[in-house]
Amino acid sequence: MRDLRHGPTRNAFALSFLAAIFLIPACGTRVSTLYEKVLGSPTYGRTTETYTRTKEVHDGLDTRFIFSATWLSPVWIRAFSEEYANIYYLDAERKEKVISLWKKESGTYVRFFVALFTPDERGNDLEKKETLWSLRLVRADEKDFEPVYLRKSGLRAEEISRFFPYSGTWYRAYEVAFPMEALEGPSPKPGAPRLKLVLSGVQGRAVLSWE
Repeated sequence: MRDLRHGPTRNAFALSFLAAIFLIPACGTRVSTLYEKVLGSPTYGRTTETYTRTKEVHDGLDTRFIFSATWLSPVWIRAFSEEYANIYYLDAERKEKVISLWKKESGTYVRFFVALFTPDERGNDLEKKETLWSLRLVRADEKDFEPVYLRKSGLRAEEISRFFPYSGTWYRAYEVAFPMEALEGPSPKPGAPRLKLVLSGVQGRAVLSWE
């Protein structure tokens, strides 16, 4: 005769096993969501790539300098704000301070995040009045603009590495603003850039373009 004494135990075990199987995907979803917040969303990465340009200037095999910049456009600012809020969701004070500042300034000026590498760091001094570098923003009609301000980035080193991964250890990071007038004027000709960021100095010249 069949022994039914262990039936309930076996049934309970079977149900627990099945429940565990069905719960694994749900747990995985929660874990991946948290993991994504730490690593960052693909949207921010794609947006930053879209608005970033890089130019390397060489003398033979020697690197004179590497110049990279991200145009902090309204589209980029929205992606940055969401990304920053996800990372600092527990630090409300810093989150609101940084996001509100960047939104305000990018609504007032045409702003860029700039990263510059020079073999001799003594020549990496864009923010100084006595610098030998010249940085200009040129619009479609070739009218150029001087910076309203050019300063070292206010972001922490860890934040710079996180939000602007192209800015490596040997780079210096800056924030530069130009008048909103740079976005005015005639429309560019087909195939011509809307904006050009031009860095010139004794080491050479680099031009970054955005359409």
